[in-house]
Amino acid sequence: MLFSCGIAVGVYTLGVAEPMSYYRGSYGLEGRGDAPIDDERAQQALLQTFYHWGLHAWGPYITVALGLGIVCYRWNMPLTMRSAFYPLIGNIIYSPVGDIIDAVSIACTTFGVCTSLGLGVDQIVAYYAALQDKSYSALERLDAQTATIIVMTLVANISVVLGLHKGIQVLSTITFSLGLFVLIATLFLDNTWYLLNSVVQSTGHYLQYVVQIGFRTDSFEQLGIEFGTNNLLWGSNKASKPDGVWSGPILDVMNNAAAQRTDYNSSTMPFAYGDAFPSGPAQMMDWWTIFYWGWWVSWAPFVGMFIARISRGRTIRQIVVGALVAPTLFSFLWLGVWGSLGIKMQRVAELVLGDGTPNTSGGSDCSGWGYVDKVPDSAAAVALANDGYYAVACRSYPMLDIMAPFKEVKEFLWGLLLVGITLYFITSSDSGSYVDDVISANGLANPPIGQKVFWCWTEGAVAIALLRGGYESGQNALGAVQAVSIVAGLPFTVAICFMCTSIWRALKIDSGDADICHANMFSTGTLDIFDLYRTGPADGPSTARYTLAERLINYAQSIFAPFIGIFKTCESLFGGGSVLAVLHGVVNFSFFILWLVFLIVSGSDSDYAWIGWTFYMFMAFQISFIRGYVRTQHNIYGNMFEDFFGALVMYPNIVSQLHYQSKEPAPSNDVYRKPVTVA
Repeated sequence: MLFSCGIAVGVYTLGVAEPMSYYRGSYGLEGRGDAPIDDERAQQALLQTFYHWGLHAWGPYITVALGLGIVCYRWNMPLTMRSAFYPLIGNIIYSPVGDIIDAVSIACTTFGVCTSLGLGVDQIVAYYAALQDKSYSALERLDAQTATIIVMTLVANISVVLGLHKGIQVLSTITFSLGLFVLIATLFLDNTWYLLNSVVQSTGHYLQYVVQIGFRTDSFEQLGIEFGTNNLLWGSNKASKPDGVWSGPILDVMNNAAAQRTDYNSSTMPFAYGDAFPSGPAQMMDWWTIFYWGWWVSWAPFVGMFIARISRGRTIRQIVVGALVAPTLFSFLWLGVWGSLGIKMQRVAELVLGDGTPNTSGGSDCSGWGYVDKVPDSAAAVALANDGYYAVACRSYPMLDIMAPFKEVKEFLWGLLLVGITLYFITSSDSGSYVDDVISANGLANPPIGQKVFWCWTEGAVAIALLRGGYESGQNALGAVQAVSIVAGLPFTVAICFMCTSIWRALKIDSGDADICHANMFSTGTLDIFDLYRTGPADGPSTARYTLAERLINYAQSIFAPFIGIFKTCESLFGGGSVLAVLHGVVNFSFFILWLVFLIVSGSDSDYAWIGWTFYMFMAFQISFIRGYVRTQHNIYGNMFEDFFGALVMYPNIVSQLHYQSKEPAPSNDVYRKPVTVA
């Protein structure tokens, strides 16, 4: 169930297409703009594929699963997303804040499943057309995709109504068995020794470079110097650049050179290698990785809750090994086998159809290899295709192509592949519906059947609406689905960061290492502004001392003039008229104004906006520094990471909190660790 509901749909869809895209792209990794040796290009293609589908993919899932598992099974709280934040914000989860958390989780799950449905039906329809030797127009293809989603949603309804064990578990077992059979068949029907060696070598390569590529930003490649005259440093007219004038975000403001630069981030992600793939190393991080980030995070509420649901009674170590390490290694086996098959077939085709030497320049010469509109056209290409070999980089259905050499059983494997892809997407749909049901039913293990049906059809309807809306607007239909996934992943990325802090606190409390519940805390919670109806003194001294109007005025001031709150806080800390208070107020004012100015003047030039957000980071750092000083003065439990992240994502709340806390007397108690009893 874990693998079926996690990433199997994407592995099926991109298991060959993605490695081939990197293999015949025009960039490399490990600090090299190009890899002149063909073997290196092949290795780097698998490395980047493993990076996208390895530990980074499962990390958000595990975070959500641990956050929910600890509070739900150790503290007997309901299995709903808001419960994971209880160690951090306490009873505020029962306020509208908790409702917002659950609502965002449901939206994230819905759009994540929609992305999978969109990708899935595109491949299913394309594979069906290829097997039937049919050609669809854009509208006919869209109609076929719509009909496929309706059928898949209907089957998913049946599965989700039957429940977790009778429906989802049975369907997951069937789909996983089909996928495993196809994988093993391709492994043993082809060069088994080569494939196993490739998997082992690529896994080692990934373990060696995973940290390095995790921090990779393509900084040097973005200069564009090695790509001729079309580069980012001074645009397409290299010769006209005045001597001694350099380009950079800050200097662009003064010399107006920004208009001379070219936009390198205009391409879209292919879902079969026959589509256009971005050229240039910067494209890898700018689109592929960003899309995967949004996709993984949008799936985090649903897969994470699903892991938590089936992990009752297991230890944290077992969850990490079973839901992080094991699926990652199995994904490497899957991707390594199919990706290596695609690379091998491509290299054979290039040697036969080319000049007999490996292609070391990158890119695809489809016309030179005898392909027209992704179809073998020359006599040599047709003869090679009759033997079951294709230039995979010039084709749209790489998963079918790699099984073509198995002539006696290829139709059988193709049928299993089509059925497997369909069932995997049905499994994703019913699992996502189940999670939406549980969240909207406040953690009930068996929500009402009507509610299950509602969410299942809602996901299908949203996917159809996005596909057809993208088509009607003249845009790429799948592009609308992709964009929604990235947009949905952004707010939950912030939620996951808060959840990491919540997990840390939960473990500290559960282990008895720190009595956080009885430690000194801020007199006003960070999210109290959203919980204004609380007036009892038991909820904290500040909530009983300040009226609603006072709190709203102070919050508005913290939004539009945070430097005033910072100045008043520093006056309380360092004394009225203190030079430090004035200095902090002036610095905060400068960062705040520069942030707004650069955002306002940015227009279509993103560099100006990035300058503005850099000043915003400086402002957040300063606010976090002051918060840490306040914590020290008042002996409040916390750490600098919480301070910085809180200031980064909700500076008005932090500034308002500091303003109230600075008016409180310093406590005499300076101990927030649980006292040790000596026998």
